[in-house]
Amino acid sequence: CVNAQKRLQYLLCRFVETVSTSSKTPVALFLDDLQWADPASIAVIRLLLLSKPSRFFIFGSYRDYGVNEDDDNRLFIESLSD
Repeated sequence: CVNAQKRLQYLLCRFVETVSTSSKTPVALFLDDLQWADPASIAVIRLLLLSKPSRFFIFGSYRDYGVNEDDDNRLFIESLSD
């Protein structure tokens, strides 16, 4: 299962890289309700941010009400502002 997840992450990163470099205009991805994202989704978002594909932008919304202060997703989102 871990190998399948790693392959999917790799293929998604390659897909984003291919689409963003072959497009004449910037590509944007909007993710809503990131407070409900599962760990696998957060891992993919982290990989996409670290790979820094050209002309690819990720926008997300996160509602912090009703979420614990030590929630992993909250900590991840807060780390993005550093």
